Order: sequence, then structure tokens, then C-alpha cells
Amino acid sequence: MNGLPEKFLERMKARLGAEYGDYLAALDAPPVKGLHINTARCAVSVADGALPGLEKLPFGDGCRLVAEGRPTAHPYYAAGLYYMQEPSAMLPVSALAGLLPDGARVLDMCAAPGGKTSMLARMPETGLLVSNEIERSRALVLRENVVRMGYANVLAVSMRPDRAADAFGGFFDAVVVDAPCSGEGMMRKEPQAAANWSEANVRACAARQREILRSADACLKEGGLLLYSTCTFSPEEDEGAAEYALSLGYEPVSAPESIRALGRPAGCGYIFYPHAFRGEGQFFCLLRKTGAARPEAKPGARCRPASRAELALVSEIMDVSGLEVASSDGMLFVPALRCELPCLVNGVMLGRAEKGRFTPAHQAFHAYGGRFRALELDVGDERVADYLAGREIAGEARGWVAVTAGGYALGGGKGSGGVVKNHYPKSLREERSWNWA
Repeated sequence: MNGLPEKFLERMKARLGAEYGDYLAALDAPPVKGLHINTARCAVSVADGALPGLEKLPFGDGCRLVAEGRPTAHPYYAAGLYYMQEPSAMLPVSALAGLLPDGARVLDMCAAPGGKTSMLARMPETGLLVSNEIERSRALVLRENVVRMGYANVLAVSMRPDRAADAFGGFFDAVVVDAPCSGEGMMRKEPQAAANWSEANVRACAARQREILRSADACLKEGGLLLYSTCTFSPEEDEGAAEYALSLGYEPVSAPESIRALGRPAGCGYIFYPHAFRGEGQFFCLLRKTGAARPEAKPGARCRPASRAELALVSEIMDVSGLEVASSDGMLFVPALRCELPCLVNGVMLGRAEKGRFTPAHQAFHAYGGRFRALELDVGDERVADYLAGREIAGEARGWVAVTAGGYALGGGKGSGGVVKNHYPKSLREERSWNWA
């Protein structure tokens, strides 16, 4: 691979020794693709049966290597049945499996674009997931992915880490810090990472990571778990950051043997190189807080319960039995957390009730598709591509329906006179071939 900074190569040669040549050879190989299956939406057998070329990875429920094919061309991708993520990026969250209490409150501190959020939200132990991204443009991508995956237990916010600490205090059972880093593990996949690399940037990233870790510590209850990860190989950002976290009052926690066996020890954590693991590269450490925690903050409830009249309007279109529906300025939603925080997503937005009628939101179809009447299409039906391109489609339906492919909701539409008017969001519409072939 050409164009790598000389100083970076010197550092990697010193770090890897006899393995340096193998590392360089790995950079000349094609990048590795992977995905994790949204087990909150479907059984792993559904995606495995629909997508040829998947290979089960030896860790993590539903984690797959993509050996061939284009999973993003299948309608199940639009339906949120899986999230594209390179294999090594799935390792850190997989290490949390089985360590969280039931109903755990989890914070994903640096969440965009949403890969680790997606894995965290689908874990059966996760009760509430707060996903934070400081950069607004990236936070909007995070929101889009949370909606597509159909999660109902996510509160997505865009806050500075220190502001998150002020808002929540010692509220969380686990905090995940997938820290902004120098991106040394992305150079094969994203050449711009090599162009942006410098020793000064490594030092700047290390300083920023320590600031984020201080905020993460302030959000974690005593005995809670801190998961710190990067996609870089520099010791300043990996072992150095882990040692700093230990100094705040933590003890190391071992990852499962199935994960430890795939990498190598690096301080109190683990590192994964592209020549030794089929992925781009990752470091992570898992720590338990032994020090005292900040008092837990109490974000006050501001949203009111939906009125009987509002619930009656919604019930004409979808089944709301068992849902705790809230109302705010005419918008009806099922909150993940009743709070005063400005947020991009708070649970599931059901839609707007005004002037005696209810208009459902796109998110409601992804999260609660089974609660709507449905226009059921086979995956190979040409109307699937038409719908995802934003066109009206033929269909015998009256009123609002979930448009499904293979039984999984793509979005909504409104039927009348043998056609279904398209309500798939304009920002998502694409003219493309939605099939595996």
C-alpha cells in the first residue's frame, strides 16, 4: 500500500518487529466486510438464509463476515435487519455480552455512525441506551440508523461529553467510549486516514481521549463497566489511555476467551491487527469502576400521557395496546426516557395528531410494523424497488398500511382505489436494483 507516512511506518515496525512484513502485506489485500444481524427484529436464520456468502464469526451473536455478495442491495437492509460493520469493530461490544445486569442503562458516548449503538440496543440486557454524538452532522446519520434498525429503547442526543456528565451523573451501568482517534486501523479502507496522520495528531487525539474518559467516568455508577475502544494502534491512544482510565479508579475485566484468542494482550486490553485477524484493526479494554460515583441526575419528566382522544385517533391506524404513549405539541411517541433533554430520537415517534386525524411517522413502521395493517410483498416483487424509489405501487389496501418485504416493514403508505400512495421518506429514496443478484 503506497502513501503511508514514513514516521507511521517506523512506529509500526518498532511495535510489530518480525511481524512488520506480514502487516504491510495485509494492507495490500482488499478490505474486509462484515455485518451484524439485528436480532431484535429477526432470527439470525432469516438473514443467513437470505444472504449467501455470510460466514459466522467465532464471537458475538449474529456477527458475520461477508465473503461475497452485496447485502446492501437486499430489501432486508432497508428494513433494518442488519447493520454493515467491519468484523474487528464488532469485537468490543461482543465482549460485554453476559456482563450487564438485566435492564441495564448504557451510554454510547461517541456513537456515530451507529455500529456499536446497533449492537448495544439489540442486546437483551439493555433496558435503555443513550447514544451521544457531539458532531451534529454525524448525529443525524446516527438518528437515521437508529430509525432504520427499529429500536425502541434508544435516546439519541448531540452533546459534549462533559455536558452529558452534567445531565446524567452516575446514571449508567455501562459506558462505551469508541473514541475519536488517529485512525491507523482505517488506512487500508480509507486512504484519507493516512493523509491525515501525524505524530502531532496522535498526541492531540490522546489528550482528547483523556478528556472524554473523565466525562465517561462521571456518568458511570460504582461497579459499572467502562468499555474503551479505538481503531488505531498507537500506544499513546491505546495502552496509554487505558492506564489513564485505571488511574481514575478502575480494575481490568477479562474479555471472553473466544475474543481474547483472536488478538493479543496490549496493557490491560487487547489489540487486533489486520494481518492476524480478518478485520481492519481494533483496540479495546474492559474496566470495572471501583471508585465512588457522582450522584445520579434525575432528568425531569416533561411529556404528558396521550389523551383518550389522541389514543383513539392512533388506534384507528395501529394497535397501541401495552404502549405508554406520550404527547408533546401534537406529536405522539413512546419515550425511551421521560426527560427534559433535547434529543434527536426518544424511543419511537408514532406521528402527529392534529385536526382530528393522525399521520404516522416513518419510525413507527420500522419499530412497530406488526401493529399496522400490512401490504405484504415478496422480497422479489418488483413493487419493492418501486416503493423504495418513492413511486406509488399497486395494492389492495385502504388507509394507512405498513409496506413489507418478506414480512418485514420497509415503511408506510396510504391505500385507496387499488394503489398505495408512497410515504417512504424522500431522503431515503433510491433508484436501484433491490435484489441479491
